[in-house]
Amino acid sequence: MAGRVAGKVALITGGASGIGRATALTFAKEGAKLVIADMNEDSGQQTVHLITEKGGEAIFVRTDVSKAVEVQALISQAVATYGRLDCAHNNAGIGSRPRAPLHECTEETWDRVLGANLKGVWLCMKYEIIHMLKQGGGAIVHTASIMGLVGSWSGTVA
Repeated sequence: MAGRVAGKVALITGGASGIGRATALTFAKEGAKLVIADMNEDSGQQTVHLITEKGGEAIFVRTDVSKAVEVQALISQAVATYGRLDCAHNNAGIGSRPRAPLHECTEETWDRVLGANLKGVWLCMKYEIIHMLKQGGGAIVHTASIMGLVGSWSGTVA
């Protein structure tokens, strides 16, 4: 496939659905080799299938981005499979469940959401950057859903 990112290796966290899946499909259409990371293995494998059935290259790596050891393993798998990492779209994120006002939000919910949404982005950048510096560069993009702007009124205070 020829395109704007032909031959590049792109990592998409949260690639099993929504914005992440749409990004992965676009990168694949433009010729990138994809590493799809998500907690949802079935949907992540579906994203890989959508890419490979159209002639693209992709692998799935089940990853909890809030855990350093899993993010390190993700980056290692990407490099072991494709030899490099050129692009990363740090898109994995979750909302508070169950939804509750601030004074009813549990510490467990707070830690789980901030672990994925904040710590996860930091861990991904940390290990992506380490590898990208070794190879001479790369590009990293982060996204958030509307919850990044309006979370508190929706009952997802974390």
